[in-house]
Amino acid sequence: MPIKINKLPESTIEIEGQIDWLDFQMHRAEALKNLGKDLELPGFRKGHVPENILIKNIPEMRILEEMAELAMPKAYLHILEENKIDAIGRPEISIIKLVRDNPLGFKIKTAVLPGVKLPDYKALAAEMNKNKPEKTELSEEEKIKTKEKQRIKIIDAILDKTKIELPRILVDSELEKMLYQVKGDIEKSGFKFEDYLKHLNKTEEDMKKEWEKEGEKRSKLELILHAIAKQENIKAEENEIKSEVEKLMEMYKDADPIRARAYVENILQNEKIWQFLENQ
Repeated sequence: MPIKINKLPESTIEIEGQIDWLDFQMHRAEALKNLGKDLELPGFRKGHVPENILIKNIPEMRILEEMAELAMPKAYLHILEENKIDAIGRPEISIIKLVRDNPLGFKIKTAVLPGVKLPDYKALAAEMNKNKPEKTELSEEEKIKTKEKQRIKIIDAILDKTKIELPRILVDSELEKMLYQVKGDIEKSGFKFEDYLKHLNKTEEDMKKEWEKEGEKRSKLELILHAIAKQENIKAEENEIKSEVEKLMEMYKDADPIRARAYVENILQNEKIWQFLENQ
C-alpha cells in the first residue's frame, strides 16, 4: 500500500495513499451482503437475494462506496501499525478516487500524540511540596480540599514550564466532555438544558468559547500526566483494574466493558502519578 505522510501544523498529519484493486475487490462480497440485507425484491425474502440479482439492482457506484467503507478502517489501522503512528481522535477520511478496476485513492487527516517537553517536574513538585500545609486534625471534606489545592499548585508549576504543540482535536474533545457534564448536572436538577441556555441567553458554542482556556489546560494536563507515566513507568495494577471494573459494571450493567476498563485504568494510573508527585 503506497502512502505519503505529510506533517501539518498543530500536531496533525495527512496520509495520502492507494489500495490496490486486487486487495480492494476482496471486500466486494461483504459489501453486496451488507447492501442486500434491507433490499426487498419481488420473489425473494428480505436479506436472501442472490448475489447476481443484487448486482443488477444496486448501482455500481453504491457497491464501490460500501467497499470503501469496509476497506478504509482496516487500511487505516494497518498504516498506523506499520508506521508506528500514535494517532488520537477520529480521523477525517476522504476518498479521492473510486473507479472499478482501479486502485482506491484516499487521504486521511488525523491528529497525533504531540511531543511533550517536560521540565524537571520532580524538582518543581518538590518545591511546591515545601509549602505543603502541616498535618492537623481536619475533617474528611477539608482533607479533600487541601489535597486538591496542593495538586493544583504542583500541576500549575509544571504546566507553566512545559512545551506542548496542542492538537485542536484534543481541546474540542475536552470542551465536548465539559458540555456533557454540565448538561448532565442541569438535567439531574430537574431542568432542561435548552431552558438553561435561554435563561443565560447563550448557545452551546458561546459556552465552549468561554471554556476555551480551561479546555486547553485540561488537555495539556492529560498529556503531561501521560508523559510522566511513560517516563517513570507508572502503571495501574491489574488486580486493582479488574476489581474497579467489576464494581463499575455492577453499577452500570449496560456499559461497554472495553470503555469501562479504559476509564478505570486511566483514573487509577493518574492517581498513582499524583501520589508520585506529592511524594517528591
